[in-house]
Amino acid sequence: MIRLFLLLLCLAVPAIAAPAVPVAAAADLRLALPPLVRGHEAQMGTRFNLSFGSSGQMVQQALNGAPFQLLLLADASHADRLAAAVPGVERRPYALGRLALVATRASGITDLASLKAAIRAGRIRHLAIANPAHAPYGVAARAVLAGMGITAPLVLGENVAQALSFVSTGAAEAGLVALPLARVAGGGLIVVPLLPALHPPLVQTLVLMPGASPAARGLADRLTSPIGRAALARAGFGLP
Repeated sequence: MIRLFLLLLCLAVPAIAAPAVPVAAAADLRLALPPLVRGHEAQMGTRFNLSFGSSGQMVQQALNGAPFQLLLLADASHADRLAAAVPGVERRPYALGRLALVATRASGITDLASLKAAIRAGRIRHLAIANPAHAPYGVAARAVLAGMGITAPLVLGENVAQALSFVSTGAAEAGLVALPLARVAGGGLIVVPLLPALHPPLVQTLVLMPGASPAARGLADRLTSPIGRAALARAGFGLP
């Protein structure tokens, strides 16, 4: 009996000690990705360590040696940058990012035209977007503002989730953020989905690093499978 117990213990130790697979994900996936990952973990018996942030920062971390096996980026340009620097990476589009205008109900904003009017009237002191220097949603937001001729004092979030938090906490009266996050933000915010034609497309692209484990590849396959695509569509993403 003791020998059998020790044998079972030895067989169990490798599974317990197996390190989690490091995955970097764009901040707009903060709500949509964990349920997909949990389902994959339960099915495959693999653990994943998710890190959320702006695409530009995560690519830079990967270039600096961060051991990400899979990166789920918010646009194609950052995936191209990584591919140019690291031979052998694999790229796949997995979603289309969607922007939304969010505003406090007290602001009276209902669309981009009323946002512009409120800014001109001095009712909007701060408009939140993700930092365009490294966040694709910030680049898209800036394109929308430029196209509408909207100028306002900007509050820049490190990523799109932080930009949304500025509006949720009242640090900014309005913002342009990711629709999948805005839809479940709560807090009495007004959420107005924006037409994709107002900005360059956010072709969200995953990157499998050279030597990525079968577990990382399996998660990439799940994300681009009918199950993953349906989950992303329900969350508010477009599909490539």
